[in-house]
Amino acid sequence: MRALLQTVEKVLDHDVHLLLLGESGVGKDYFAEAIHACGARREKPLVRIDCAAIPADLFEAELFGFEKGTFTDAQARKLGKLEMALGGTVYFDDVAALVPNLQAKLLRAIQEKRFTRLGGHESIEFDARIISSSNVDPETLLASGGFRRDLFYRINVVTLTVPPLRDRREDIPQLAKAFVARRKRGIDDAAMKLLVEYRWPGNLRELRNAIDRAVLIEESEVITAKSLPPFESDVLGAAEQQRWTLEELEAQYIRQILRLTRSNFSRAARILGINRKTLLEKRKKYGIE
Repeated sequence: MRALLQTVEKVLDHDVHLLLLGESGVGKDYFAEAIHACGARREKPLVRIDCAAIPADLFEAELFGFEKGTFTDAQARKLGKLEMALGGTVYFDDVAALVPNLQAKLLRAIQEKRFTRLGGHESIEFDARIISSSNVDPETLLASGGFRRDLFYRINVVTLTVPPLRDRREDIPQLAKAFVARRKRGIDDAAMKLLVEYRWPGNLRELRNAIDRAVLIEESEVITAKSLPPFESDVLGAAEQQRWTLEELEAQYIRQILRLTRSNFSRAARILGINRKTLLEKRKKYGIE
């Protein structure tokens, strides 16, 4: 983490495009926000684009905007995300989800530093730092053929890899205390011990969710072990005892994450490292209520 933060300090005031890598939930969003907030463009907007959440047929309009009358529902001009971020930062969350034709159009806007709204003729300046994130390894991303190499090299001038929470357990107490402090609560030693020993497959996001759950359940001002999720009976340990199949293990883990997130499918999908559509398909496949 120290090496990562040193690299972040070096790139803050250099107007280069960055790629944040790491497992789902490690905190790539926090890094994107911090880089913008501390960089030279901090006085201008930070505009986030969730590439996995916006339907492909609507993405181009979201990205570039459109003029009145471009299509049936276009009753007024709408500014696109690129135009809204003028002078600031555009954060492409889960950039690997971009479909090929949109990759080509984004590449053209980056290269030419200009774009046009849908249905329009006016050439609009594109002046923004690009920060992208992905939980897919770059080699895997490029080898699959689903992502353009020329776009990849444009958005990946500097790579920042955020390590998973299990590889930086010494950060857990400080992070947990910060989440708890925001809710004006404390946390006892037994609860902290459980947090440090757990592997956190959902990383920082899962830790934050666990704290939020504990705050709601705990009646006192100090979070105790009993208010935390049952970490001691995780699905991997149960799988060893019951000899579950891979599908049974996946179904059980999905159930556990859905319980943790109270059936918030978007949040659960992020923790699982899949998109919302895939989660809903798996939920139907396994008959999960």
